[in-house]
Formats: sequence, C-alpha cells, structure tokens
Amino acid sequence: MAKIKRSKQSNKKDRQERPFSFDELLNSLPKDVADEMRKHNIQSFEELLGFMLMNGIDPLKVASLSNDKLLNNDFDMNDVMIDDDSDEDIGDDNYGFGDEDYLLGLKLPKQKFIGPMKREYYIRIKLNNAPVPIWRELVVPSNITMELLAYVLINAMGWKHEHLYQFVGKNNLYYVNSRQMKEETDSFMAFFARARYKNSEETSLEMVLQPKGERLKFEYDFGDSWTHDLWVKGARDYAQDEEPVIKLIKAHGECPPEDCGGVWGYAELLELNKKKRKSAEDKERLEWYDITNDYDSEACDLEWLQDDVESLWLEIKENM
Repeated sequence: MAKIKRSKQSNKKDRQERPFSFDELLNSLPKDVADEMRKHNIQSFEELLGFMLMNGIDPLKVASLSNDKLLNNDFDMNDVMIDDDSDEDIGDDNYGFGDEDYLLGLKLPKQKFIGPMKREYYIRIKLNNAPVPIWRELVVPSNITMELLAYVLINAMGWKHEHLYQFVGKNNLYYVNSRQMKEETDSFMAFFARARYKNSEETSLEMVLQPKGERLKFEYDFGDSWTHDLWVKGARDYAQDEEPVIKLIKAHGECPPEDCGGVWGYAELLELNKKKRKSAEDKERLEWYDITNDYDSEACDLEWLQDDVESLWLEIKENM
C-alpha cells in the first residue's frame, strides 16, 4: 500500500488547536489512494473508519502508533491489521471488538440518566439520504444519557442492535459507546480528526442539544453507515408528581433491512422490487431481505414500534 505523504509543516500552535479536516487528510494521500476513497464515496472520518474496519484494519492499532511512525517510510500495513488469532470470544463479524462491545439488547447501560428529571424533550430522528422519507418522533427525559438514548433510537427506528453506533456533534465532538472504543488517544478517528471524545454514559442529551437548536448525527453500522439527523423540536417542564416517560409518538417509513448496502443498496432493492419481470436471482435477493411484492417502503407498523419502545421503557424503569 502506498505511503501517506507528509503534509506541509505548520506552526506548533496551529497543529495543537486546529482540527485536522477530512479534506486535508484526503489531500495528503497519494493520488491512487485518494481516488480509491472517492470511488467508494468516502466523505467523512466515520465513513473512513467503517471502510478501514471492513478491510481488516484495526483502528486501535493505528491509534497506538505515533504520527511520525504513520508517516515514516518504514510503516508496514501488516502492523495494523486485525489479528487472525484473536481471543476465541471475539467473533469474526465484530471487526476486532468483543461481543460486549455490541448492544445486542442484552444489558442496559449502568448510567441511564444524569441528575433529576425536570424536563421532557420532543425529539425527531430522520434517516439521511433515504430513497423514501423515514423518520420518528419521540418524547424522552432531557437528562437521558447518550448511550441509553442510542438504545431508544435503535428500537424506535426498527434496527436490530447488531452493529456499532456513534453520535457525532459539532466541533468534532464524538459521543461513542464507551465499550466499543477507548477514548482520546486510543481512537482511530481521534488521531486523524484531533477529535475530543466524551463518554456516552457520562453525557446527557441536554448537555448536547437544546430545544430548536443544532442537529446531532447518529450513525448506526459503520459498514452500511446508516446516518441519521437528530434534533429537539420542543421541550417542557414536567408537572409536579408527573411520571416521565419514553414514548414513540409518530413514525413514517419502513426501517430498511440491515446489511443491505446502506441507503444506496436499499434504493437498489426498491427499484428491483418494482420490476415486473424478475430473474430467479432477483427474487432470491429480495426474499433474502424480506421484501415482497406488496412491500410498502413508506408505511411502518407504528403500533409494533411503540410496543417495542414501551417494553424498553419498562425494562429501564425496572433497572433504575
């Protein structure tokens, strides 16, 4: 693999305070490597991370190397590849992460809320670049931790808790499941983006988003890169003796099948399903993703999703 070029020297203060942008990274790469990244439509650090994981590169090993080592002619890609002889309890499909790094619906985070429950947030989450509108609206306590919020959003969208996730905020602030990656210097994206990481179990939603303010990105599955926008539509104080709830209010659009190639793969499946004459291969592919002739991508079973979110809320209350 071609080596990363050295970027032009800047003064020490700039290197410490100014984040390293994705465009700067792209421009520092050899032309063939940069062209390959453009070919795969890699346009952000998180998409690059997903691409690296899919190609067997261990981000934690990359992060353990110094800048000089990464840019040195002696750099060997074999030194940063995911080990084939990993511990037996680390599955091949986990890209070097153990089963405990996944949600899997098995164990809720210990830290669920930060401080007293005083306000309710009305939030909206929208799947970006989807071939049809796909969104959900929920009410949650404003002091919910980002890690617990991820559980709620995954349930509300209809995802299956089978992949890594992350929140991405302004100024290169990333809120990452603390069991998926180490923070700061041990993070692959932190090395390139000079990003500051915050523990998602120690960060609440109201610490990140205010009503009718900025948006936060939520990415599910670094491979397919299902990227959502999240924002607060409104807020209100709880009445005296009112019991807070986590509840799905509205929804539109069927949740895409997992592992289908992201929004572009999903769009391709929908176009394929419209064909009047389908080959045996086409039919088999659609059947694999449970897409039938009467599949309605703009409909969703709101009642089923609400029951799923309600069941999660009951489980949360039992463990508070």
